Amino acid sequence: MKNVGKFDQIFRVVAGLAFLSLFFFLEGGLQYLALIGVPLLYTALTQQCFLYRLFGMNSCKVKS
Repeated sequence: MKNVGKFDQIFRVVAGLAFLSLFFFLEGGLQYLALIGVPLLYTALTQQCFLYRLFGMNSCKVKS
């Protein structure tokens, strides 16, 4: 069941890539904070967000 809409999906891709790019610019333990981009990209590609499902949210426009 898809619960991530088009705008949300585009935002997640952009934010995910931005976070992952920080991996190359940060040093030490802060470098691994950039891995937050991985779940953002995963949810954008699959259009399924566990937190949205947990809270009953849906940003996907479903045609009936």
